[in-house]
This record gives sequence, C-alpha cells and structure tokens, in this order.
Amino acid sequence: MKRTHIIPAIVALFSCITSGCVTHTTVKDEPRQSVRFSSPEAAKTFYDAYLSATSPKGHGSVSVYVPLPYWHRTVSTDNIRFNSAVQAADGNHDGIISEEEAHAFATRRHTGELALSSNPK
Repeated sequence: MKRTHIIPAIVALFSCITSGCVTHTTVKDEPRQSVRFSSPEAAKTFYDAYLSATSPKGHGSVSVYVPLPYWHRTVSTDNIRFNSAVQAADGNHDGIISEEEAHAFATRRHTGELALSSNPK
C-alpha cells in the first residue's frame, strides 16, 4: 500500500471518531385529566398505588452506549403517566374511581400485572 493512501485514511478515521452525534429529544405532554373519587379512601388507595408505581425500585442497571450518528428519544411527562393510570383505574369509564376500582388498580400495580404506559389510548 502506498503512503499517500495511509494519511487520508487516518484523517478520515480520526474525523469519524471525533465527530459528534445528533441527539433529538421529544417531550410528550398533554393536559392532566381531572379525576373524581367516590370517597377519600378511594383517592388514597389510588394515589398510593400510583406513587409507588412511579418511584424508583432501587435496582440499578448497566447499559452500554454505542455512539450513533443520530439518536432520537421520547420523554413522557408525569401528566402522560397520570392519565394512563386514571384510564387503567376507571374500569367502567364513568369518570369516577370507586373504592373497588382503586383497590383493583392497586392490586394490579403491586402484583406487577399493570405497567403505567407512556402511550395511553
């Protein structure tokens, strides 16, 4: 191989390694739904289950970052997660969460059957 090809190849390789990547983040938000409860007990049960679902579990994770030239991620706000929880809890979709619905929601959350979606319907 001739030396004239080595220098441009090294320059091209160095350019690729040191060039930055483009990161695009989209924040997904919507207005928070108003919610009514049939009793203070229903409200407490719902909010306890909702807050326990959004709190960190204490398990760390290890990830390997591979730099790509373009990276896009979507971040959902708390309003999205809250609306998803309200839709999941209000079983009969009447706009009022009863004690039975709140207890069912809490049970599904604590057993792991229900994950709060970032993409509600």
